[in-house]
Amino acid sequence: MSRASFVLFVMIGVFCSTTIAQQQCGLNQEWNTCGSACPPSCNSPPNQFCTLQCVIGCHCKSGYLLNSSGECVRRSEC
Repeated sequence: MSRASFVLFVMIGVFCSTTIAQQQCGLNQEWNTCGSACPPSCNSPPNQFCTLQCVIGCHCKSGYLLNSSGECVRRSEC
């Protein structure tokens, strides 16, 4: 019973932390449970090679690039 309670507690903690983080995405960003480890940015080449791994967190919406200040902007604003 103790092991089951611990697992349930951990699962609730993970759910709560992802729900809270989801609400903290910035302008032109959205929460993604499997975003790229190499997000498109103003300084990166368009077709760069990247590892195939999921990164949980806020990522730029489609059509936006990450600038040097960590903001998601249109290419024309880079």
